[in-house]
Amino acid sequence: MSEDLSLLFRLVMGIGFGFALVWAGLGFAGSVNKLTRLGSSAVTKTLMLMFVVTAFLNIFLLYNSTQNYNLGIFPINMGLIIGGLMFGFGMALSSCCATGSLTDLASGFSRAAVTIFFFAMGVFLGFYTQITASWLKISWFTSETGSYFKQGVFLPDLFMFDGLNGYLGAMILTSVFAFTIVKLAENYEKKLSPTNEVVPLPTKMKISAIVISILFFILLYNTQKGWSATTSFGLWFGHLLMLFGLHVEALAEFTHKSEEFFNTPILQHSTSIQNFGIVIGSALVLIFNGSFKDKFISGLKITPKGFITFAFGGFIMGFGTRLSHGCNVGALYTPIAEFSLSGWIYLVFVLLGGLAGNYILKNYINKTCPI
Repeated sequence: MSEDLSLLFRLVMGIGFGFALVWAGLGFAGSVNKLTRLGSSAVTKTLMLMFVVTAFLNIFLLYNSTQNYNLGIFPINMGLIIGGLMFGFGMALSSCCATGSLTDLASGFSRAAVTIFFFAMGVFLGFYTQITASWLKISWFTSETGSYFKQGVFLPDLFMFDGLNGYLGAMILTSVFAFTIVKLAENYEKKLSPTNEVVPLPTKMKISAIVISILFFILLYNTQKGWSATTSFGLWFGHLLMLFGLHVEALAEFTHKSEEFFNTPILQHSTSIQNFGIVIGSALVLIFNGSFKDKFISGLKITPKGFITFAFGGFIMGFGTRLSHGCNVGALYTPIAEFSLSGWIYLVFVLLGGLAGNYILKNYINKTCPI
């Protein structure tokens, strides 16, 4: 695939992801934010469905072929835990995650823009720690295939006795993990609203979960790598600094990223193009349903307290991604979809951080908690 065609492919993938997420009202941050603020477990359950479907589809690519892919089998260490807590706390304050800040530009521009700027700053400042800190590279646990990638645990390695190279056991365990999260979310929903009955998932959410799963499968097949989003934010911040006169050599020395990385034109950076596609896809939904103008104008409003809250939320999310090697797509969705144990551990601490962040937000910052 030529470079131009590859970038066009990434743009189309981004548009698809953005459209599917906004069309169904989905968002990774919404899994905990809507659960704690609205007492709704629908987003959480939809994401679990998406994780299971994507993992199942990926078996057809990974079976006897893991060496052909750059899998997100990340190390299990304190960085994963701290990064997850930081990201969860930050996404509660900003009411979005990395991907969510992109989808929210059309409907909550000021909040999303502030979050993106400080998120990018956090990623940029976190590059040094990510690259130089040995404790972020050493995993407490590993497996044979996991050691081939980033020292993590590849779930099929735990079930090599199942007659299907471990994928039957890994798929069952993935489903059990997802079912457990669903039940915990439903119990939490009932605790918040004892009189409400848990309703089935809306058809629109189910469709979006399946569409995103298929898009992930296509992305993995064509690029040999899962969905990622956040390293590009650091590139954007680096380019911004270069606009103000900093030289690429200084950026590389400070961050320990290569000069080649910062010399990459943003419009030739595949992940950046995919992220721009997410913005376009989310805007198209609002344009098609006729709400773009009203939502964009209403989203321009921001208070000084809101600015500080979103800035802090964005920064700790961005820095946290360097400790955990990704965000809700790069450290959560992609690893789970590629049978990495790290994704499920990250999920636990993202949820804990999100619960803590929502508690602080509701009780000390903004009691109305607008989403």
